[in-house]
Amino acid sequence: MKRFKMDARLFWLAPAALALMIAAGCGDDPVTPNEEPTFTEEDAATQSAFITIGMVEVLDDLAAVKAVPEVESVSGSSYITGSYWRDSDPDHVYTDIDHRLTIDFDGPGSDDILPATLLFDVTAAGDPRLANGTGSLLAGALTVTFVVDDIVVEADNYPSGGQLVVSTGGYTATVEFFSNHTATVTVGALEWSVDLDDGDITPAD
Repeated sequence: MKRFKMDARLFWLAPAALALMIAAGCGDDPVTPNEEPTFTEEDAATQSAFITIGMVEVLDDLAAVKAVPEVESVSGSSYITGSYWRDSDPDHVYTDIDHRLTIDFDGPGSDDILPATLLFDVTAAGDPRLANGTGSLLAGALTVTFVVDDIVVEADNYPSGGQLVVSTGGYTATVEFFSNHTATVTVGALEWSVDLDDGDITPAD
């Protein structure tokens, strides 16, 4: 079920994230205004939507029957590569120093943007299977953290309940999953809808 259709460059459209990625020294240039860009609720929602799409793929493994620990490789994506561990006692997906997912960039300006590393440690238990754990996305000075909270996982299907709580840029974004292949991202009083098929994020009606 490895989709990863969402263009990873969308994640970095958040201006504060970009500011942290650009080569050091730009802010000290005497002809460059030394101002930090404003990080908005929409930026936080966009980053949360990207993490959601990646974790939806990983969580699918928690519903599969596994006998021994093995490495799960991600392929078929222009942006996300790497591997992570999955085992079955208890159902467990996680990264370590040698196995992790890396987000690469091959679009315009990619030379100025550092690759990002997605780390996580998540287990599932019960009937239905409920996933819980933590994770982070790291790129240079940027750290985005998230908590997996009772996300319902089903083999070859999307999560049908639970939350992914993302902390980034001083905001807390709550992603809630529903049974119609969609999720909502709420940041403060604002809300967006995420299409889990392609990662599209749009303001909620």
